[in-house]
Amino acid sequence: MTVRPPSRTSHPDKVGALSVSARRLTAGSGCGGAAGDLHGALDTPFGTRLLIGDVMGKGREGARTAATVLQTWHELAPRESSLEALAVRLHSVVAHSAEPDRFVTAALLTVAPDGGADLVCCGHPPPLLIRDGGAVPAAVPAPAPPLGLLDLAHGWCAAQPVPARSWERMLLHTDGVTDARDADGVFYPLAERAAELAGRPLAVFTAALAADLLHHARGSLQDDASLLAVEAAPALLRA
Repeated sequence: MTVRPPSRTSHPDKVGALSVSARRLTAGSGCGGAAGDLHGALDTPFGTRLLIGDVMGKGREGARTAATVLQTWHELAPRESSLEALAVRLHSVVAHSAEPDRFVTAALLTVAPDGGADLVCCGHPPPLLIRDGGAVPAAVPAPAPPLGLLDLAHGWCAAQPVPARSWERMLLHTDGVTDARDADGVFYPLAERAAELAGRPLAVFTAALAADLLHHARGSLQDDASLLAVEAAPALLRA
């Protein structure tokens, strides 16, 4: 299986008060460039909003679901004040689609101007919080099911706070990153490698992680892999 080279997305370098850098690696060449990963960063009246997700299923159907969820998020994120309600509305789009068995894992964040954030995880890996040379997953004591399956949790989800002082850089990712294996079957050590590379400028950081991931997987990923890294302005982190 071949892997397409890492591509930089069209996100601007600055979104609200955040610097943003994203990379995507698409596994295989048989889906015509279609991919089930999705991510976005958007400045809104409620703060900078971030989304990363992974659609169950690939090919054209997975890409169509990803595009629908991302488009709906772009439409709703500037208007829906509640992060939980935003996730529920995305769930409704997936649950009432033409493919009712499909679901989407997703992490949604709202980052306030002071650097504090709210996080909703719907069946998705939590972001890594990078600070002082370390990288740890954000705490999610109440994870929710994926979008499309929220009815298993009575149709609701809970947001978790991410304190401003807990991060200097935040890395959102899909499980195609952490599920990548080397020749001995060892999973990619994302937290360890992210901490080691964290001293590099943001765009260099994501490029180096993408290249390191490909090297670990011997150039052959079994799943799409996406990285979305954000960094608050230094003035916010000193506040």
